[in-house]
Amino acid sequence: MDAFSKKIESKFNSSFPQWAEYFGPAEYEGVTVFEARVPSPSNGQDSLLILDTFEQEVTVSFDSYHIHCDDFGNNNAYEDAQEFILRIISNEYAVVSYWREFKWCGSEIVAISNLPRDNSEYPYANIVKVRTWSGAQDKEITCVPRD
Repeated sequence: MDAFSKKIESKFNSSFPQWAEYFGPAEYEGVTVFEARVPSPSNGQDSLLILDTFEQEVTVSFDSYHIHCDDFGNNNAYEDAQEFILRIISNEYAVVSYWREFKWCGSEIVAISNLPRDNSEYPYANIVKVRTWSGAQDKEITCVPRD
């Protein structure tokens, strides 16, 4: 692993030692990077929090939402990634994704207090999926699409 990946691995290990069994080196396009694949307590391997350090950035995803964090400008890749992870595992936020049948239309991270009730954000969608770390707020909302 390169120095960037080792730095992120060290910070991730310090912040989340309880997840040590879920991370280590991985190969991406012939490059060794740091990767974590942490199963959610509600859905296990079907719902993973994934972090990797490919191409000198930290990419973090949960369900159908992901972010890219880098060290350019005033950004701190690890702090930005950690903030996203802490939001997800707090169960105060959910990933909301919008679908038209099997076609993804968009995703966002939303405070539990502001969860959508319909497809107002993406009128083309006919399904709204809500996914949380604990699974307590998980649901699917069927909507009438407005083309």
